[in-house]
Amino acid sequence: MDSIEEASSFRDPDGFVFVKEGRIYRQINVTYRENYELLVCSGLYESLVKEGLLIPHEECPISMKVSCNAYKVIQPEEIEFISYPYEWCFSQFKDAALCLLRIMEIALEYSMILKDASAYNIQFKKGKPVLIDTLSFTKYEKRQPWVAYRQFCQHFVAPLATMSQCDIRLSQLLRIYIDGLPLDLISKLLPFRSVLNFFLLSHVYLHARSQEYFAKHSLNNPKKSITLPNIGLKGIIQNLQDGIKKLNLKYRYSTW
Repeated sequence: MDSIEEASSFRDPDGFVFVKEGRIYRQINVTYRENYELLVCSGLYESLVKEGLLIPHEECPISMKVSCNAYKVIQPEEIEFISYPYEWCFSQFKDAALCLLRIMEIALEYSMILKDASAYNIQFKKGKPVLIDTLSFTKYEKRQPWVAYRQFCQHFVAPLATMSQCDIRLSQLLRIYIDGLPLDLISKLLPFRSVLNFFLLSHVYLHARSQEYFAKHSLNNPKKSITLPNIGLKGIIQNLQDGIKKLNLKYRYSTW
């Protein structure tokens, strides 16, 4: 039986998911070799699996490869029930966001970082969030900024903010914006009082402003390399964790 590539994984040049004889596999391309070896040999993979944060996998014979640029083929443990971010309740969103941030914390201890912070990389196994994309990690270079910060804010901070400050039904916007909620849009939807929330001010309002600024000036000015000390990155992660934990739904009382 021929292998069928999963359309949702076509964007990643480092590998892709495919289905063969009803089973799910992931091909890891040679471009990801160094990062995969660091993930496994450093002990990060084992640490995350032990804590229930990363889906475990088994390595398969390379003969199962789909294309000639394959480095390895792995078979991830299958998830019984697949869910999508726009189907999650508020508490699931919080748990998923905190799961990714915890993974970031641990990854930094092993000199790695998440290059992808998509909500679609999280599934729930026995009610607990788990990362299903083994290729989300990359080697952390000294003073390197978090390249997935904007994606994390669009996929997690923005939905949580709109659900807690406006209306829980606004999570359905993720059906339209599969790449995450645009921060400029969310900053207009949030009530004015949310500007007084330093967490939302930093990660939604000011973040949206900085995106607009760089979008206007990037064409005229050469890119400047942005650096961020390790301690600064850890501070951002801690701030995100603290802010997300404090977000809560507004309870509306009814006659029922």
